[in-house]
Amino acid sequence: MLYELSVKNFAIIEDLTVEFAPGMTVLTGETGAGKSLIIDTISLLLGARADSDMIRYNEKYASITGVFSYDSSLDEYLSKYNIPKLDKITIHREIYDNSRNVLKINGANVTLVALKQISQRLADLHIQNDTYKLFNPDGYLEFIDNHNDTKLDKLLTAYSKALYDYNSEYKSYEKILKGQKTTLERLDFIKYEHDEIEALGLYPEIDTELSEKIAKLSNYDMIFQSLNEGYQSLDNGAIDSLYEAAKSLEKIEGLSSEFSDFKERLMDSYYICEEIHDQISHQISSLDYDEDELNMYIESLNEINKCKEKYKKTVPELIDYLKEITIEIEMVTNYDEVLKESLASLNKAYSTLKDRSMVLTSYRKEIARKLEGFIISECKELDLANTTFKIEFNEVDYSNPLDKSIFMENGCDKPAFLISFNKGEPLKPLHKVASGGEMSRIMLAFKAHIAKMGKVGLMVFDEIDTGVSGSTAKKIAIKMHEISKSTQVLCITHLPQVAAIGDIHKKIYKEEEKERTYTRIKELDFDSRVMEIATMLSGDALSVYALEHAKELISGK
Repeated sequence: MLYELSVKNFAIIEDLTVEFAPGMTVLTGETGAGKSLIIDTISLLLGARADSDMIRYNEKYASITGVFSYDSSLDEYLSKYNIPKLDKITIHREIYDNSRNVLKINGANVTLVALKQISQRLADLHIQNDTYKLFNPDGYLEFIDNHNDTKLDKLLTAYSKALYDYNSEYKSYEKILKGQKTTLERLDFIKYEHDEIEALGLYPEIDTELSEKIAKLSNYDMIFQSLNEGYQSLDNGAIDSLYEAAKSLEKIEGLSSEFSDFKERLMDSYYICEEIHDQISHQISSLDYDEDELNMYIESLNEINKCKEKYKKTVPELIDYLKEITIEIEMVTNYDEVLKESLASLNKAYSTLKDRSMVLTSYRKEIARKLEGFIISECKELDLANTTFKIEFNEVDYSNPLDKSIFMENGCDKPAFLISFNKGEPLKPLHKVASGGEMSRIMLAFKAHIAKMGKVGLMVFDEIDTGVSGSTAKKIAIKMHEISKSTQVLCITHLPQVAAIGDIHKKIYKEEEKERTYTRIKELDFDSRVMEIATMLSGDALSVYALEHAKELISGK
């Protein structure tokens, strides 16, 4: 859950801190008062992209801090990104006018990717346009996959790896198919390049290694003299003095932990110096100067540097280039065999990808069957009593290993949502038959499913009740309140039925001071709440009936 939200210099918010409690909190206020700004700030804490235009006029930066409850399911991610494990999760975000962003979790700097991975375990956010996702079948997979399911995550990771391997093999195969003619035309040229680079005997860091050898041989006299001086200095009793000093302190080490510490550190120093003494001796005995060897190293390094300059490549890039042109040469001299081997590798990668895709689809169908029953059940409670809902999956033709068009980033699945709201009516595509009010209720049913899965501690609804009224509005209010019994709910609403059912009611409003506008927020007591809901019922002209109706709505929750 979200315990506290602090915002500074964001749009018309100058400095605002608001605390939240468990249960259902409703947020109301006039249009333009800043209700959506509260949602925007929470969205930024959950990983939404920031824009410097969000910064309050005449300020250099905006900052947002949210304090969330800790959950042990986050441990893997906290460890992965070296984030301190505390009893709460504090997300802090700063947006600067030069487009720089600062992201921190529990004081540790994190990337936007890390923030998104962690935040999706903390909250589920519904903004005003989210309901329209149901009008776009291309996004339906998100509703099936949106469960923070560990098994699903593993299946998707396995599929992604197989897809990467398949695409790599496919590119190699295409390159061989297209490259033979081009390679024939430049065969002599790349053979010359191949021989030139291969003759250098390259391996990673060879140029660095040669430079070090040249430096060592070029400075032989200085190295020999310095090693001898160091050896003699250690040999002239310095090491023995450390040992004697340690033995002297040994007599009194039992009298003080400090004396004991001094003695231990002196003995450590003695052993370190003795080891260095032996190593210097070895270096002196093995040190040798060979002018021919020096000249050979210099010549080799010069040849490598000439090649680096000629090809405009580093040593690792030259090594990779040599591999590329070796394959090109083999393509011409042994084309049929190379093509056959490439196709075999492609078929093997395809078989793995196909298997992982089918396993992923099978598991998604399991999720879909459970989801169908849940959505139907939820719809009955949201004034859609005769709803029939079905999720259909597309048939995938796996017969052609060269048809990569069937594989998408997250699988081969393109589910369709089919629905009927009336008895005796056939199932039809959801996006073609549902009204705005029906879509709002379907969306709320999906959100109730996420809440039931218990994967997040906070659900935020920004006017999910759009397009409904009357008794249906009451049922939507009841459903959100039901969700809030297990998951904290923050809800922005213009409906009095929804506002009245909340456990806590906060009003967002604007104030003007010294020719600047400020967003404020306050928690309403019973009387203030009656006035607010009565205003929502009747507008500015409050009536006795509206006031009594507001009291009934609050008391009747």
